[in-house]
Amino acid sequence: MNAQHYEIGMVGLGVMGRNLALNMADQGFPIAGYDVDPAKVKALCQETGQHDACAAADIKEFIALLRRPRAVMMLAPAGGPVDSVIRDLSPHLEMDDLIIDTGNSYFKKKTNRNFPTK
Repeated sequence: MNAQHYEIGMVGLGVMGRNLALNMADQGFPIAGYDVDPAKVKALCQETGQHDACAAADIKEFIALLRRPRAVMMLAPAGGPVDSVIRDLSPHLEMDDLIIDTGNSYFKKKTNRNFPTK
């Protein structure tokens, strides 16, 4: 694995995260994946083939793979898991790094958020 080589980081290598990472690698984007489940990390590593992709089960190793400023996509279940991922990533990120939450919430869940209007 090449330090600071990968353009995009993917956190969450379940079905959606792994397939999105593989699709992005298919399109020529060097991508590094991260998951706390070593089996999911291994699955991505086995499926990368000729693509410029890799995965890590250690968050420090994962962050070290990413080119600065870092772009990290998250595919984690809404709520507590998202908060947990952000808490785990934050100490390792710097100014200008970007976290993109690409997950979704349960469609029947109602929110009381008031979004600002112009």
